[in-house]
Amino acid sequence: MSEGELSRRAETFGVETSYYDARGQFREVSHDAVEAVLDVLARSGPPLGAEPHIHVRRKGHIEPIYGVCGDGTTWRLTRAGRTVASGTCEHGAVVLPEKTKVGSYQLQLDPPGPRPQAVLVAPEAAWQPKAFDKGGRVWALAVQLYGVRSERNWGIGDFSDLRELVRLAGRLGAAGVALNPLHAIALDDPGAISPYSPTSRLFLNPLYIDVAAIPEFPGAAAGLGDDVVRLRASPQVDYAGVIPLKLKGLRIAFEAFRERASEERRADFAAFKTERGDWLAGYCAFMVLRARHGGPWWNWPEEWRAPSREAIASLAASAAADMEFHAFVQWTADRQLAACSAAAAEAGMPVGLYLDVAVGVAADSADVWSSQGAYVRELSAGAPPDLLNTAGQDWGLASFNPRVLMATDFALLRETLRAVMRHAGAIRLDHVLGFNRLYMVPHGFKADQGTYVRFPLEAMMAVVAQESQAEQCIVIGEDLGTVPDGFRETLAGWNVWSYRIMLFEREWTTDSSFSPPGKYPAQALVSFSTHDLSTFSGWMSGHDLDVKHGLGLDPGETTDERQEARTRIAEALRRDVEAEHVSFDDIARFLARTPSRLMVVAAEDAFQVADQPNVPGTINEHPNWRQKLPVRLEDFSSDHRLTEIARILREEGRAFG
Repeated sequence: MSEGELSRRAETFGVETSYYDARGQFREVSHDAVEAVLDVLARSGPPLGAEPHIHVRRKGHIEPIYGVCGDGTTWRLTRAGRTVASGTCEHGAVVLPEKTKVGSYQLQLDPPGPRPQAVLVAPEAAWQPKAFDKGGRVWALAVQLYGVRSERNWGIGDFSDLRELVRLAGRLGAAGVALNPLHAIALDDPGAISPYSPTSRLFLNPLYIDVAAIPEFPGAAAGLGDDVVRLRASPQVDYAGVIPLKLKGLRIAFEAFRERASEERRADFAAFKTERGDWLAGYCAFMVLRARHGGPWWNWPEEWRAPSREAIASLAASAAADMEFHAFVQWTADRQLAACSAAAAEAGMPVGLYLDVAVGVAADSADVWSSQGAYVRELSAGAPPDLLNTAGQDWGLASFNPRVLMATDFALLRETLRAVMRHAGAIRLDHVLGFNRLYMVPHGFKADQGTYVRFPLEAMMAVVAQESQAEQCIVIGEDLGTVPDGFRETLAGWNVWSYRIMLFEREWTTDSSFSPPGKYPAQALVSFSTHDLSTFSGWMSGHDLDVKHGLGLDPGETTDERQEARTRIAEALRRDVEAEHVSFDDIARFLARTPSRLMVVAAEDAFQVADQPNVPGTINEHPNWRQKLPVRLEDFSSDHRLTEIARILREEGRAFG
């Protein structure tokens, strides 16, 4: 393919042939890489021109739609085949009624144009509680749920731990509890346990179920006590032990449920299956087939690589008990998580559960298998080289196909949002930059050889606003990395809160000092660090640099640069909170003085943990997603470190109570 033809084709598919990296350096993408990306997109989406042109309009002032018709052309606005408005083009524009309701519509023209036309009528902005409209500022406690220790869990934090944690956090004055993604993961590989590489974002991780809390579970009679004690005592989460034990316990509970469940419980289970419908059937079918055939689904027998709805129905008949088991597991997880959400509501917490939405799913996942074509599995989502990851990142994740999203009214995006929002008061969109453009690496290429693929940002923000208002859920966008000009302003215009990390909030164009609290935006979440960055203790000691050097990774920062940063943070704390020494208490006071609406305190920082939950660029070289907190849940409320932080935040006006 000639360079000219490649350029034209790339523009048609929204593929960028060059970009500026985090250092501001211009990068030309290789001809081969662009061609590989184009080849995948051309094969995996609808025919060019089949996806509609989408016009986004917002309630409050629905602007005319220009450029789609000439004077005298008649138009009809339809929804589910029903005409809701009609008229004739005026001055080359379609003028929609101001009373048009929020929703998705098709715009029918007579004579028709060359491409389908769609209209998304969105709310003015995403939802937020009225307390924040009046300038309210609160805080949330962040935990990696798997790492919670307790006297009763099975070696991994669970939903009963979470319910107690919600109550405890509420008593401390927290407005919510922030969590790692709770998405379902593959349970046939104890090494593939990253919450950011799930098998499904539509369903929950069974490992978080408190098996002992299932009404039909026989308790000690199940004979699992010795294994539970051993796993509870392990210094890290032992997934190789936890997974088979939890599955065994769930099987016992399921068989007991089939034998003696109450009519009320059976009716609730039936209602859940009806509510989740085909999405649940597809997930359960995948789990049955994965157990039967193993490995990536594209290597399964031909009949099961892309099965029809009828084939899944036949599987449900021939493997009824196994299909029912996986549905039972998801129902149990859903109801236990709902109880945690209810506990937050009972405590009057204005945020409640703050849940994370991973940026993609594993290529061999249930979601990709169930919705083939809606994901691009031959391209891996990632990030170009930046200051902290100089070789670039290949996350090994399949992401949405932008053209399929547009052709299906963003059905899979909507279902993904609904699945996480159903029990959440707030969600975080991991790598929300991907709503504008997503860095993709073709299979067989290195992480720094990918390029960006553009997404329909405005339409996706409209969908987020629609679902946010429908579910009454705050939306936070993780907008870290190479942020395009104007992107954060676009998020703010939709009331999607920014995600501000103190480690990155510095006056880079002048003296690299840490920005004062007053420079943080109100429409934001603020925290010291993230799960992918050093904890406070690790950062102060340089432990994170030592770990990365030991793993052969470039930390993107020298020892001298870290010492300079520590000097700068000491200056900021003296300047803004009159602190004589650098401590996390002073960091908490500093962050509490920002106008940002939500402040997050990580349990690892409160309890002075040196190791960060995840070291990007590693899988099994480092114990990612396995570390347990050093403090048992039963001791949280008496730990002076946490109670002192809570006192400071009350003093600074952050507590909700």
